[in-house]
Amino acid sequence: MTMRNGRAGAYEFSVRLEEPNELFEERAADVEQGRPPESPAIQQIRDDVADRPRGASGTVVIVLPADRATPRVEQGIRRAVARYCEAEIEHAEHELAAIRRDGWRTFLFGAVVLALGLILSESVLRSSFPKELRDFFGNGLFLVVAWVGLWYPLDTLVYGGQAYRNERKLLRAIAQLEIVVRPEREQPARPAAATAVVGDQSFTGG
Repeated sequence: MTMRNGRAGAYEFSVRLEEPNELFEERAADVEQGRPPESPAIQQIRDDVADRPRGASGTVVIVLPADRATPRVEQGIRRAVARYCEAEIEHAEHELAAIRRDGWRTFLFGAVVLALGLILSESVLRSSFPKELRDFFGNGLFLVVAWVGLWYPLDTLVYGGQAYRNERKLLRAIAQLEIVVRPEREQPARPAAATAVVGDQSFTGG
């Protein structure tokens, strides 16, 4: 993949594929050519979009062999990427809803634990127990139990869905990309080297 900056606030990067399905399918290894297996191109696109400046517009150029770089293939790639983003965003929304439900379910239980811990702590501190026991239970153990009761639900509600929120933001950014298909340019043939023979020695020029 190559990347080229465009106008201010925009960028362009290209992905070369042997055939369109490599956008979502892993490219097999070619050991004879020294090529290891490669991840699907959509993963490369995800990585580039994740690293780009927030709010910058972008263009993805899909480079294909000339016989595959057709308007029909271009439209198909655009629809496939749009559907991919829609499906993955829906999945992220589903997971976020499940995390919120779990957080609120445990919040009620955590509030009960918090109240119970604070009541026990206050009761011990007001008791006639030895000072060491009052400090251990009243200022220590029961306070820890009280706040631990709310730690999980609060952590779940505030931070539990962060990965899915980031995923949703990334997918929405990918859905906004402009996708262009271009044919691969054939490299001009290199002229053959000329060989001159002088006496018993030969010289090659390129």
